[in-house]
Amino acid sequence: MILIIIGSRVCPQSVSPHSLDYYIEQAQNNSPLIGDYNNQQTVSKYEQQRLKVFYTQSKLELDGNLLFVPIVSKDNGNVRFELTPQNTTSYYGYDQGISSGSLQAGLLLTKPIFANSSLKVAQQQEFVTTDINKNNIKLQKHDLQRLVTDQYILCLLDRQKIAFTDSLLQILDKQGKIVHKLSQASIMKQSDCKLIEIEMDDYTELRKSCEQSYHTHLLDLNILCGIKDTTTVMLDDIKLYPKINNSENSPFIEKYKLDSLNLIIHQGISEIQYKPRINLFVDGGLRASQYSLSTFNHFGMSAGVTFAWTIFDGRQRKITRNQTKTELNTVSLYRENFILQNDLRKNQYLSELKGDDERGSILQKQLELYDQVLSDYNKEIQNGQLSIIDYITVLKNKTQATENYYLLKANRLLLINAFNYYNW
Repeated sequence: MILIIIGSRVCPQSVSPHSLDYYIEQAQNNSPLIGDYNNQQTVSKYEQQRLKVFYTQSKLELDGNLLFVPIVSKDNGNVRFELTPQNTTSYYGYDQGISSGSLQAGLLLTKPIFANSSLKVAQQQEFVTTDINKNNIKLQKHDLQRLVTDQYILCLLDRQKIAFTDSLLQILDKQGKIVHKLSQASIMKQSDCKLIEIEMDDYTELRKSCEQSYHTHLLDLNILCGIKDTTTVMLDDIKLYPKINNSENSPFIEKYKLDSLNLIIHQGISEIQYKPRINLFVDGGLRASQYSLSTFNHFGMSAGVTFAWTIFDGRQRKITRNQTKTELNTVSLYRENFILQNDLRKNQYLSELKGDDERGSILQKQLELYDQVLSDYNKEIQNGQLSIIDYITVLKNKTQATENYYLLKANRLLLINAFNYYNW
C-alpha cells in the first residue's frame, strides 16, 4: 500500500505507473492549458524585449513619394496635355501656385528621449503578466490534482466492490458444497442448493457490473490525464489526510492581489500619454518640386526635435481613474467573498469528516456482528438446524452494510481531497 498525502510529491524516479502521483504528474504534463500558460511566459519575455527597444532605441525608416499634377495647356494657342507642367500661364487644371508636382525620397531617423519612466511602467505590466501566468499554472495544477484524485477514488471504490464480491462468491461456493452434501444426506432440501446457485448468479452479475464500472472510470482517468492506454490496470491504494496549512500566501488569494496590481499598472500605462513626449529626428534625402536634370541637386538633410504634451482631453484621465477605482473595488469584493466562503467550506468538510468517522465506527461494529452471525449460522447449517434462506438474508444485509461502508470510505476520501484543495 502506498501512502500519499496531498501536497507532497514523490520524485519522478520513484513514482509507480499505477500510483496517484503518476496520474497527477501525467495530467499536469499533458495539460494544454498549462502549456498555453508556459507559452505566454515566453511571449511575455519577448514583449519585454520589444518594449525596451520601442522606448529606448532609434527607428530608421525609408520613405518617399512622387506627385504628378497634370494640366491641359493653352499657351501660344496650342492645346496639349502636360504631365509635369513648367512656367505655364494659360491652362486647365489645379492652380500651379497652390499645387504642383514633387519628388521626395529619403531616410528618417527618430529616437525617443527622456522615456525611461514610460519604459518602467510598460515593463511593470509585463512583469505582472508574467506573475499572473505563473500563478495560473499553480492554480491549474492544483485543479488537476483535485480532479485526478477524485477520479482515482472512484476507481478504487469500484475495485473494492470487485474484491468484496469475489469474497462473497468464495463464501457462497464453499457454502454451496456444504449444502449439496447435506441435501444428498437428506438433511437439507434440493431447493436450498438452487437458492445458493441463484445467489451466486446474482453476485456474478454484480461483479461484471463492477468490472465494467471500474474499466469505464479508469478510461475516464486516462482521458483526464492524457494517457493513451486502454488496458485495465490495478491501481495502488492511497491514504489521504487533512493537510495543515499555516501559509498566508495562498495562490487563491494571490490571484486577487495580482488582478488588483494589474489594474493599477494598466491605469499607469493609460497615463503615459499625459506625460511630455520628446523625440529627436534626423532625415536626409531628395526633395524637389520640378522634374529636370537639376532635380538631383536637391539632396539634403534636416534635423530637429518634436514635442507633444496632452493638456486637456475632455477629462478622460479622470474617467479612466474612476473606472480603475471601481474595478479595484470589484476585485476586493470577490476576494472578501472568497475568503468567507472558503472558511465556511473548510469548516463544513471537517464537520462532515467527523460525522463520517462516527458512522464508520458504527458500520465497522455492525459488520463484525454480521460476521459473527454468519459464522454461527454456518455451524447451524452444517448441523441441519437452520434454513439456507435465513443465511442468505443475513448475507444480503451484510452486503448492503459493506457497500454503505465502502461508499462512506470513498466519500471520506473525497471530503479530505476537497478540504485539502481549499486549505491551500
